[in-house]
Amino acid sequence: MKTQFTLIILFIVGIMGCSSYRIVRNQGDKSTNWTTYRTFAFIDTTRIDPTPSAAYQAAIAQVERAVGTELTRRGYQQLASNQPASQSDLLVNIGVVVSEKTQTRQTTIYEAPRYIGQRRYHWQSQDVPVSTYKEGTISLHIVDVKQNALIWDAAVAGVLGKKGATSEQINEAVDKAFTRFPGNRK
Repeated sequence: MKTQFTLIILFIVGIMGCSSYRIVRNQGDKSTNWTTYRTFAFIDTTRIDPTPSAAYQAAIAQVERAVGTELTRRGYQQLASNQPASQSDLLVNIGVVVSEKTQTRQTTIYEAPRYIGQRRYHWQSQDVPVSTYKEGTISLHIVDVKQNALIWDAAVAGVLGKKGATSEQINEAVDKAFTRFPGNRK
């Protein structure tokens, strides 16, 4: 009975450790002293496109909430929205990209046409499109305001459902990106 209970616990922990998101990039400046930073602010993304779509605005807002939660958990304080971002120690730049991908499979020798004839017959495996899906990528850049230098760069990607990403999925993706965050720990 004790062995079965242990196996069940290990199975549950294994499933919880699995994430449907993969870290695409996680680089940081190793010489950065993260204890010198206290505050952070987000870069205004509306300067790039003054009229972004409602879906994009909602996704960015949810990513900002998730990143704000992660940074606050690590001891940083977010500047009030009425304060200029240049007064913070850190600036956070967020990027969200959704791209359409094609899922493929390889052909097998059993799918080759029957051939009777000369000896120089050649068959080669090919990739055959099966379906399409959308992949979302969240990029996070943290910049030291005083030095105007990038000190942490991370990106996490995952397959999106037909209706896009939910707030829980965005939170999970940001949490995955912050698993290797070099900053303060509380």
